Amino acid sequence: MQITINSISFIKNHLLLPLIAFVVLLLCMEFTQLDLWLASHFYNTELKLWPYREHWLTQTVLHKAGRYIVYTIGVMLLLCWLTAFRSKSALSGYRKHLTFLLLASLAGPLIITYLKSHTHIYCPWDLALFGGNKPHIRLFDAIDNRLTVGHCFPSGHSGLGFTFVSLYFFFLLVKPIYKYHGLVAGLVAGFIFGINQEIRGAHFFSHDVFALAICWFSSLLLFMIFFCRQFK
Repeated sequence: MQITINSISFIKNHLLLPLIAFVVLLLCMEFTQLDLWLASHFYNTELKLWPYREHWLTQTVLHKAGRYIVYTIGVMLLLCWLTAFRSKSALSGYRKHLTFLLLASLAGPLIITYLKSHTHIYCPWDLALFGGNKPHIRLFDAIDNRLTVGHCFPSGHSGLGFTFVSLYFFFLLVKPIYKYHGLVAGLVAGFIFGINQEIRGAHFFSHDVFALAICWFSSLLLFMIFFCRQFK
């Protein structure tokens, strides 16, 4: 079944409104102490440590096991994609859709990985404010050339969860009734991973918001490229 998409409505709801929300939230976090205020609730100032940094639930279950669960789902998606190219496969009619889903699921984490290796924004547990030795640098702050790369921004772990927002666009064409199920799956997974890392002291809330924006807009761009003929 060929589904036609109203381009004006689609752009407004999927690009303009999310972009405005992201910019407003970004400015709020950039020019307030929201990140520091949230992080301070998980840092023990008396003991000068993050109590849940190595906790079995936050470290072993939600961080390590959660990452492997996402990798497993990724392998399953790859197998589905390969199966779709076999003759007489039940998935052969979804080759283009599965190709989009595979690329969209990879795009966000890959972009985040690249940015993490080039930005000078540090994790909360690295900051002098929380027992570390690094300065608190925000997105628009000037950078001292002597500083090393932070390897912390945007959040890679929450990005693994937020990458599932690509399911929203996948179901939008394959099974529209399930599109919000896909969106909720991505948001829930991303925020569970993100909040867990905030509790551990690994990331600020802004790091997670940026990861979500990257996953959403990269999926949106690929969707518009792959299915441009279905816009009217």
